[in-house]
Amino acid sequence: MRRPWSSKRARTSEQPIELRLPSRLGYEKVAMDTAAVIAERMGFDQERIAGLRTAVSEAVTNAIEHGNNGLRNAEVHVVMTIHGDTLTVCVRDQNYHQFDRSYGIQRPDLQRALRGEDVGWGMWLIRQFVDEVEFTGAPNGGNEVRMVLRA
Repeated sequence: MRRPWSSKRARTSEQPIELRLPSRLGYEKVAMDTAAVIAERMGFDQERIAGLRTAVSEAVTNAIEHGNNGLRNAEVHVVMTIHGDTLTVCVRDQNYHQFDRSYGIQRPDLQRALRGEDVGWGMWLIRQFVDEVEFTGAPNGGNEVRMVLRA
């Protein structure tokens, strides 16, 4: 079911929604809830919204734990942009720790994960729930995860 907001307005570009979050676990919920509200208003079904929530949560959590290396005075910057029936979510950290962009290409090894080794589950999950994902360096330094969801 399409929401009234999605009819005409979703076909045009909207102002980006920007969040500057403290680099502390728990704030990933702010980003995932915001993305879910936007996706719902755009008319995405509940299964796609649930996947988006997971992808955004994983991207922000990775930014907090790995990119910002758990430093509490750092920030995570999240930008959500609507263009037509496409929602793009970019998550940036402040690059206190460069992550390995090769993670998440293949399904991680469960046995290694159970031993507590960092195997890239978050990046793999992100790839499963969005239509397109790109892991790059952010323009002003840091890591950036760009996720695209199409209606």
